[in-house]
Amino acid sequence: MFGLAIQPPARVRPGEALYPPPAAKLSTVSNNFGQLSQIWAVATLIQRDSGETLYDQLGGRVADSAHPLPESMHSSSSNTAEDRAYFYFPDLVINEPGRYRIRISLMEMDYSGGESSPHGAVKVAEYVDSHSIIVEEGATSRARPNAQERAFMRILRDDGQHIPSSSS
Repeated sequence: MFGLAIQPPARVRPGEALYPPPAAKLSTVSNNFGQLSQIWAVATLIQRDSGETLYDQLGGRVADSAHPLPESMHSSSSNTAEDRAYFYFPDLVINEPGRYRIRISLMEMDYSGGESSPHGAVKVAEYVDSHSIIVEEGATSRARPNAQERAFMRILRDDGQHIPSSSS
């Protein structure tokens, strides 16, 4: 299962980095650490009303490789899906006013094509859309992350990720 661990703010000024910074997580029943080198995530900007993908209008680092979550977060006896990896987008910027969503797509290499694609092919395994983001002058630039988002931000920080401050 693929989902957002941290939602971007509902409102932001044009040209300012999104805070809280979006992050996605991958949850599975089985330990997939050996497969993490074959997956990554890509963030794209979606026009809220039309659903159109707005290429080249989302600034910042729009792709991230899979980062394994600490083993201490997993219980070894469970048959339920557990958080296994995350993808982090700390500096996304939307420059134009409007109403958008951020789509985070889970990409993976597929080597099942045999001789027709001996080097493999990239496929979108899953994707998730953020809630609506309104970009306008005078908007509050920083939103307060909820308790679960703050807890996930601590996990990111403990894993060595830079977490911008809410007042940056």
